[in-house]
Amino acid sequence: MTPVARLSITLLLLTALAGCASFPEARPLERVDPASGYRYANLEGAPDSEELFVILSFSGGGTRAAALAYGVLERLRDSWVEMNGESRNLLDEVDVISSVSGGSFTAAYYGLHGDAIFEEGGRFERDFLYRDVEADLRRRLFNPYNWVRLASPTFGRIELAEEVYQALLFDEASFADLAERGQKPFLLINATDMDKGAQFTFVQSQLDPMCVDLDSVSLSRAVAASSNFPVAFTPLALNSYPGRCGYQEPPWVANALEGLETNPRRYYRARNWQRYQEPDRDYVHLLDGGVSDNIGLRPAHVDAKPASPAADFDTSPRAPGPKQVINTIASTPLVNYSFDTVELIRETLRDREDAQRLSRETGNGLHQVDLYYIYVGFDRLTDPAERERFQGIPTRFRLPAEEVDALRRIGARLLEESPCFQALLGQAEVPEGRFCRY
Repeated sequence: MTPVARLSITLLLLTALAGCASFPEARPLERVDPASGYRYANLEGAPDSEELFVILSFSGGGTRAAALAYGVLERLRDSWVEMNGESRNLLDEVDVISSVSGGSFTAAYYGLHGDAIFEEGGRFERDFLYRDVEADLRRRLFNPYNWVRLASPTFGRIELAEEVYQALLFDEASFADLAERGQKPFLLINATDMDKGAQFTFVQSQLDPMCVDLDSVSLSRAVAASSNFPVAFTPLALNSYPGRCGYQEPPWVANALEGLETNPRRYYRARNWQRYQEPDRDYVHLLDGGVSDNIGLRPAHVDAKPASPAADFDTSPRAPGPKQVINTIASTPLVNYSFDTVELIRETLRDREDAQRLSRETGNGLHQVDLYYIYVGFDRLTDPAERERFQGIPTRFRLPAEEVDALRRIGARLLEESPCFQALLGQAEVPEGRFCRY
């Protein structure tokens, strides 16, 4: 065989291999069944836990966010509350964890393995928290075998990242494993729908109008979507099969579409919900969850959002370079939006407390609950040097061990120092009213 012939055969084989590379497809849902699949109503919590409902929300920010969230989980594990004369572990009382980007690694691993996450030197610490994950990503990217796969139009850099996360943390685990485990906390792993710029959450109710079976989606793929930093990775594609599973639109959608003036936020949510049912929409493309909401829109959250250092490019008339532009696009709007979201959550809880107070005065029967808003973020640090130090830790997937240790300690300390956390544990008085907000 001549060299030219051998080269032709080699090129043909490489072309064929490239054409075979594709993202893992999700299965279609045969029919919508509220009694099955990964849904909050199908999970069990701690025994007699209805008196305390705990939601955690982990923000984005690479290993920095994952380590901070880990430190908070450690502190919750070591915290106890008294209910009906019984001492209960606070971590066992967590009902929901909402997460984006870096925080999704901690949330997903804990949701899958529970307290095994805390094993000293165990898989989560060894293979992720203290590991140079960026080096693993680079090795995949620069492997010539993967160059051929990346030539396929349906296989991108995000698929390589998913393979890394699968190998390091999640193996073949899928949402079917979470559903089979059947235990709270309920995970809300959040990404961003690129078409809508809106939050996309990996729960079966979100995928019902798309007629997608969430059980067939791997945890590594959901986490990859949640941490899919724009430009660095390609958008993640998820199949959609609208109109094939007998999906019935819930009544709230039609009601919301009539209320643009009275509740515009609900109106636009309903419009987005309907778009998942469009018959010609065969795919959804997903980006990092921080693009639409970097703190997960939940009342109790751990916030490791990007810091906002002074812009050194404002000292010169020269145009900022591409790296500075990308960093600004990726971080500054998230900081501003996160601040607005935090204030919106506080306002919502204040409104609830006002309604409860009015109910107490008028006796209209509104259910009374104590509200604890517990904020854990670097801006709570009172020492300027310490605050600057932690805000200056880069949001990447490679940090020195001493910085990971420091983040775990500061997460636990910030939670412990929260007046509302102390009040929840019975170590301090609840402020006037039934809403503790710090």
